[in-house]
Amino acid sequence: MGLLGPPNVAKLEARGKIDGLVRAAKYKKDPAVAADARRALTGFLDTIIQRLESKNLAHLQTAREALVLIGEPARDRLIFILQQGHLHRRQDAAHVLGLMGDPVAVKPLCVAMHNPDPLLRAIIVEALGKIGDPSGLDTVRKALGDPDRAVADAARKAIKKLGPASA
Repeated sequence: MGLLGPPNVAKLEARGKIDGLVRAAKYKKDPAVAADARRALTGFLDTIIQRLESKNLAHLQTAREALVLIGEPARDRLIFILQQGHLHRRQDAAHVLGLMGDPVAVKPLCVAMHNPDPLLRAIIVEALGKIGDPSGLDTVRKALGDPDRAVADAARKAIKKLGPASA
């Protein structure tokens, strides 16, 4: 990218280079290039969602970044996974929804708090804290009394992030 000019989004897309498209979507010198790369990433949404299952941490991180960059279409898929996916997929979905910071995810995250898995509940509470929307505050407050210590600890941290009005 450096001295060679802007990333060639069409070439990256044609070769299925998701990592390159993620870098291109962050290209600050030309907003049109970044927007084109985000659009191209949307075409790989299924592949990117599958990458969430990767044991390769670099692929996992790139998949998470790509989903955040894609935005709304990815958010809607992640909400579906949060509601219907296998446990580990639900955990990833909750984590990425928190990274996205989109208040639309608050209600589905709150509903998912009924899951018996304590790790999923802790991730949901963290996500609600990251999103910072007051509509998730009741769920975070209830999580303070969760029987699992990790969930209660996550709730305390989330309440600090939500600010003094939440205490």
